[in-house]
Amino acid sequence: MSRVGVIDLDSGNLLSINTAIKAAGNELTVVKQPSETLFTSIDVLVMPGQGRFAYVMKQIDDSGWRDFLLEWYRNGRRLVGICVGMQVLFEGSDEDPEAKGLGFFPGRCHKLPHPKTPMVGWAQLDSYKLSLKDQFAYFVNSFAITECHFATSKVTYGQPFCASVQKGNLYGFQFHPEKSGSFGRELIKYVCQ
Repeated sequence: MSRVGVIDLDSGNLLSINTAIKAAGNELTVVKQPSETLFTSIDVLVMPGQGRFAYVMKQIDDSGWRDFLLEWYRNGRRLVGICVGMQVLFEGSDEDPEAKGLGFFPGRCHKLPHPKTPMVGWAQLDSYKLSLKDQFAYFVNSFAITECHFATSKVTYGQPFCASVQKGNLYGFQFHPEKSGSFGRELIKYVCQ
């Protein structure tokens, strides 16, 4: 059983992700502030996010998470970003050009070139990884990363964009695994182990 900390950035309803993490057999803690004790009390940090890029980054900076997450990442600890929580792992977003992301991955988020945004609903993943290939995931987003060397799956909405990324113990999901049925539940179980 992994000890999973969900970072509460006051940017969305945490109920569904918390429920999914517990259903996967993990011990759950909701964390509002960073603390050095997390290095001994938590195995995996999950950073969900909804809303605007700048708002989520302001919550990260105002709560002191930026430096802590950099240290967490440098120490090879597992970190999972979901939705805007994935986007802030990159350098920035055209949604709020002045807001500086965490920069764990190179690149910026761009507005989806589709007449209807946000993208809301199910889409099939295109991936070289058998665990992701042809799976259906649930999306709610207007902005996305269009290119990344670390992409593990893509989906097309107006144009292809990165649905998931991975670099070592750093994972990002543009979709909501907690709302993606049995596939999503298995994915949460995998990344939180």
